[in-house]
Amino acid sequence: MAETIVYGRNRKRSKNPLDIAEDVRLKPLSTGQGHEKMIVYKRKNFTKMQVEDHLEAGREVIMPTGERHEREIIPENGKHGQRVGHGGGTLSGTQLNDLPEDILCSIISRLPLGDAVRTSILSTKLRHIWTCHPNLTFTKRAMFPKSKIKGGERLKFAFIEGMLAVLKQHRGNGVERIFLQALLDQSTSSALNTCVKFAVTSGTTSLSLLLSPERPYCFPTYLFDLQNGSRSILEELHLKYVSLRIPAGFIGFKHLKRLSLDCMYDIVADELQDLLKNCLLLEVLCINVVYKFEKLVISQALSHLRYLSLMACLQVKTIEVAAANVERFEYEGSSDNSIVFPRPLKKVKYASIKCGMFNSHVGEFVLSVLPTSFPELETLVWKTYGVEMDGLPNCLGRFQCLKTVHIEFGVTVLACDVLSFAALLDAAPSLESFFLELVGFINVPYSGIEEFRRLPSSPHHHIKSVGIKEFTCSRDQIELVEFILENATALEHMMIKTKIGCYRDAAINSPYIKKDKRVVIL
Repeated sequence: MAETIVYGRNRKRSKNPLDIAEDVRLKPLSTGQGHEKMIVYKRKNFTKMQVEDHLEAGREVIMPTGERHEREIIPENGKHGQRVGHGGGTLSGTQLNDLPEDILCSIISRLPLGDAVRTSILSTKLRHIWTCHPNLTFTKRAMFPKSKIKGGERLKFAFIEGMLAVLKQHRGNGVERIFLQALLDQSTSSALNTCVKFAVTSGTTSLSLLLSPERPYCFPTYLFDLQNGSRSILEELHLKYVSLRIPAGFIGFKHLKRLSLDCMYDIVADELQDLLKNCLLLEVLCINVVYKFEKLVISQALSHLRYLSLMACLQVKTIEVAAANVERFEYEGSSDNSIVFPRPLKKVKYASIKCGMFNSHVGEFVLSVLPTSFPELETLVWKTYGVEMDGLPNCLGRFQCLKTVHIEFGVTVLACDVLSFAALLDAAPSLESFFLELVGFINVPYSGIEEFRRLPSSPHHHIKSVGIKEFTCSRDQIELVEFILENATALEHMMIKTKIGCYRDAAINSPYIKKDKRVVIL
């Protein structure tokens, strides 16, 4: 085994813990072949090393550094150490500049884009390392974190100038996500087109454009059309306040897995249907605010679709959902809308329904259509208002697998009757958790003058947890509480959170609310 000797130039003593006057002889290493025996004299004038505290003096540590090893030498005082490199015979510390470029790019990718750009001032090697950043976020907060520039044309031009500078200097490969949120519209289409072209040429997999509603930007679909030789591999697309027109025969989104269309005022129903037919790999579909749709069909050809969200579809008269593998369904629309399920969706476990006032049409949909359309449903979130007693259908379906129900109930000028929700308990024999959130109620606490109603006994053997929020101690609310306490044989606790103090006092003093340990009134 060869022996390498390293000599120090200055032999004066020093108080620095790294400057050890006594010679230190290192034992041969046994960590593999190719190591040298090293003797180090007077180490104080060598390159500064990282100093770490250790509990034991004289401990030797073998540390991997790529294909070679370093041994950390701990002096006898047990406080400080330095790393001695084997192979070169010199003392060298691992600094940021010494790391390979792929590791530096990995580190930079974990920083926000603004912080990544600021690393360029640290050294010459790091000057352009940020140009490999895979996530480009263009927002006012990200680009001007401390700027006092107000909104308007000045901010718009500064924003565009900064965005174009980043795109020009970026290496143009390895980009995973581009997120652009700004008050830009068709008047800045040149800059926006540059951004979209960059997304295509750089192989971006996620593109988000959240723009201004004043003059919606016309999205350049031709850049993605595979028939025109596009190299797009886009997997996620989120558009807001963007004009999207789909030409005939367009096949530009073959790789798309997530599609979110938000506030697309001019989208045409037939064009949207043609678009969805070609997105056969789609897993997530979110459509928010569309107008003038006679019918929207979610085809069974979307066999990979797992999450479907149709929000604020107020003017869509008919919605047909035939995608058989949907697991999560969210809907918000008018109570007059018609939702059709040609066949049961047996994989739906979670459903969120917000469809306006609870009239007979909505009641039939929630309590008769959903049980048969979602036979394996486990969680139901229902947002409604203005419940009427005659709004319940005569024949209820059965949610055989339903375990959790969360109802958000808003008040209207019409008469509201919370006791109506007792029917939902009867429709879910396996229900374990029931939560009711009351919104906007201002009532006079029940005085006992009106006749107290009691529904027929209907024992429930699985409800364990009940929560009522913003309780105002009205007659119908107390009637519902009394019904649950009498029929929920497995109930463990009921938490009632009142709106203000007077309602709490009324609930505590009500003779109709059983005084037992299961009930907590806040």
